Amino acid sequence: MEKKDVMERLVALLHEKFGTDPKTVTLQTRQDELGIDSILLVDLMLDIEDRMDFSFQSMTLPPNPSIDDICELVLQNRTP
Repeated sequence: MEKKDVMERLVALLHEKFGTDPKTVTLQTRQDELGIDSILLVDLMLDIEDRMDFSFQSMTLPPNPSIDDICELVLQNRTP
C-alpha cells in the first residue's frame, strides 16, 4: 500500500466520521485544523485499524499530528 492509498482511505474516513470536506484535507492538515481532540484521534486510529485490517504496534504520534504523520504511522505499522 502506498501513501496515496492510505491518504485516500483516511480522507474518506474523516468525511464519514466527522463530516470533513475531503477537498480541504492535505498531507499538511493538522489534527487541530480538523477539530479533532486527542480522544477522537485515538478513536480514529482504532477505526483505521479496523478498516485497513491491521494493528498498530505503536501509536506514537507527535503533538498535533498532520495527516502525513498519520499516514506514515500507518505505513510503518502495516505489514506488506
